[in-house]
Amino acid sequence: MIKKTRSKKLADDFLNHFLPNRKESADEYFIPEYSDKPTHEFDNASELMCFLEKNKNYPNRIYWRNTDQENLNKHGMIFYNKDGTMIFGISRNTDMSGNLNTENEDQCLTEMKKYFDTNLGYIHYENPPADSFKEFVEIINKLEK
Repeated sequence: MIKKTRSKKLADDFLNHFLPNRKESADEYFIPEYSDKPTHEFDNASELMCFLEKNKNYPNRIYWRNTDQENLNKHGMIFYNKDGTMIFGISRNTDMSGNLNTENEDQCLTEMKKYFDTNLGYIHYENPPADSFKEFVEIINKLEK
């Protein structure tokens, strides 16, 4: 899902809804991301999210893993784009039998569309997210053809 906002509250609400029991996947965060000479350093995702809410031109990616093994949602992610948008993602375990059963992923997409009250969403496997709202919509349009 993509939203034209950098709202930390929306991000926290998303995480609390889909991954209430979570652990950050990183110990430190940098601006620019992955930089050897960062201009900003943060000790946790919450601090970074506050910074990114106010500084909409910095891209970044934040990942969490679910600590509840019974929950279908295994990882959550939020991608902050340079255009001030945020992409929200969930990863779930796929069907390991080799069958092309996407029911699990389809269910997650339906839940996310309902939660965010939007039709702007798609399923991708091991691909980087869109870099902008425009690119996100273009991907959806290509997938729907």
